[in-house]
Amino acid sequence: MIFISYYNINPENLVEAMKRFTSGDPAAEMPDGAKLVGRWHNGASTSGVAIVEADSIEAATRWTMKWNDLMDMTLDPAVEDEVIGQMCIEKLTALGEL
Repeated sequence: MIFISYYNINPENLVEAMKRFTSGDPAAEMPDGAKLVGRWHNGASTSGVAIVEADSIEAATRWTMKWNDLMDMTLDPAVEDEVIGQMCIEKLTALGEL
């Protein structure tokens, strides 16, 4: 399963978040069953996005719980083009549009 996580660091936690980020290993912070695909950061707004691949929502949520004491986070499931394309065809068929 693929998950998209958006974060926004609370201003009062910025220094602590920077310390935690620079002292850790991204791969080591991931719980069993979860893998960090990548993170992208907007330093100007102290926000960003991470893509996580996980065996379950529980594994992905465990990862967010390692950071959500310092920032607001979301965790949204995502699917690839092929999957959503098929779902669109099914929906259009049900609506009589195909």
